[in-house]
Amino acid sequence: MSIKFLKALSMLITVSLLMVASAGCGGSGGGGSGNSDEIVIGVLVPTSGSEAYYGTDMLQSYQLAVDEINEAGGVLGRTLTLYQADDGCNANMATQAASKIVSHGVDFVVGGYCSGATIPALQQFYDANLVTLVSAANSTEITKLGLNQTFMFNSPGNHAADTLVDLLRFLGSQSVALIHQGDAYTKDLSDICESVLPQNGIDIATVQVMEKGSADVSAIVTAIRNSGADFVYWCGYHADGSNVIKQLRQGGYEGDIAVGDGSASVELITASGPAGEGVYVTSPPFVEFASGGDTFVADYTAKFGAGPGTYATLCYDTMYVLKEAIEKVGSTDFEQVRDAVQNADYKGLSGRIKFTSDRELEVSNFIILQIKDGSFALVTI
Repeated sequence: MSIKFLKALSMLITVSLLMVASAGCGGSGGGGSGNSDEIVIGVLVPTSGSEAYYGTDMLQSYQLAVDEINEAGGVLGRTLTLYQADDGCNANMATQAASKIVSHGVDFVVGGYCSGATIPALQQFYDANLVTLVSAANSTEITKLGLNQTFMFNSPGNHAADTLVDLLRFLGSQSVALIHQGDAYTKDLSDICESVLPQNGIDIATVQVMEKGSADVSAIVTAIRNSGADFVYWCGYHADGSNVIKQLRQGGYEGDIAVGDGSASVELITASGPAGEGVYVTSPPFVEFASGGDTFVADYTAKFGAGPGTYATLCYDTMYVLKEAIEKVGSTDFEQVRDAVQNADYKGLSGRIKFTSDRELEVSNFIILQIKDGSFALVTI
């Protein structure tokens, strides 16, 4: 072979290698599927463990929106695809799941149910320049991280506390017992209530901490009865919330009971049984009570064989806010999409989605529900 031929062959190989390397690079500044025809969205949700009900519902709601968007032509002519990793509502699992999502080379991230699992993952997404849309987790500890590409679509704890104040005034309650489980979401909600309620003339009779999975909470029931509280607010998740409700009633507590959005699930009704009758919920927007919700419920049920859950509207809207942001700037560029989301003003199934300067939801989307005859009824105040 001639030297000229070998040089030409060497150049051809070099160019080919560069083309292969370029094809694997991200298109959004932080991620990228390596396929210019796709926009890949990482999904961080629990699909195992005690909160798998919520995580599965969130994943399916994202999928419903993605399928609709793709059927309508995609985004900028590109197909949306999901890459899901299971955080198990566990901080260690969430860290591993986040690493998988980043390593996969996604363009954006959605998800986040348990705040305690979501928070450890967020720094990885920030470091990877991934716009992250948190659909359910709403601890103000997320806000305190100061990550300028992380947006919370669910109303934060201060909105829940304000909704609770409205309910307490409506019922004429004056003394509240709070119960939390010591994690990022439940303690945050309890701490906010402990601050906000007295400012509105409502006493905090006692604050109790329940270890997750505790079968016997009789000591907490006794402490609440001795405190004289005429109202109990459960700040934890539904898996333990149903047990607390049953034991409060079995222990003779006759005051009103409410639960936070972490327990806003039909599973709470099933698990608490007759003891749950009359319990109130400060809840995210249930699709059954949303304008246009009937169509969503029908489409969701037809696709997945069962009706949607608590965070379905928020997850569905999350995907459409992302779509709108990408289309507005005409690219998946990290900084441009981040800024477009920051300036979004979207009217969806969950209500108005507009963000404050610290990327929390500006307008509360909380509603009040009550368990009546084995199902949720909307309470109008």
